[in-house]
Amino acid sequence: MEQSWTGFWAGVSEAFHQALSAFRAIAEAFGRHPSDMQIWCFLCGVFFMAIIAMQSYGDIVLRRRGAVASGKVVGIDKSSDGPDTPIIEFADRLGKTWRFSSYLPVNGTTGSIGAAVEVMYDPHHPKRAREVGRPLMKMVHLVVWYAIVAGLMALAFWPGLISD
Repeated sequence: MEQSWTGFWAGVSEAFHQALSAFRAIAEAFGRHPSDMQIWCFLCGVFFMAIIAMQSYGDIVLRRRGAVASGKVVGIDKSSDGPDTPIIEFADRLGKTWRFSSYLPVNGTTGSIGAAVEVMYDPHHPKRAREVGRPLMKMVHLVVWYAIVAGLMALAFWPGLISD
């Protein structure tokens, strides 16, 4: 039984190693010789950086042209492994109703259905909306994501931190 598991995981490891061959070739063209783990850390870091970039772009757009509206909590999203987040509904300037899930966890204000929440939204794309306020929680959220990316990039580029 142990030999079959060992064989299985050796096959999985080899498949992952082969999947990275294009990235390894690119790195070697730049004079680098990363381990598989360093390449995976780099790819995950790039993926998370793309998520942060999209989030930051939405925040910048909202700061430039955002409109404020009154909204209310219409549900609590408990579907993920992370913290529960409020589902907020609001009406734009034209009276059309929009709904979005906040990326921030529920707190004393947003923890109950029907709670009033101020919303900032993009009048050109009302699906782009965020809760107004909670600057400390927003900052912590952003710092955690940047720390994850920095950690992954450190593992990817700092020689000797990890090895195969």
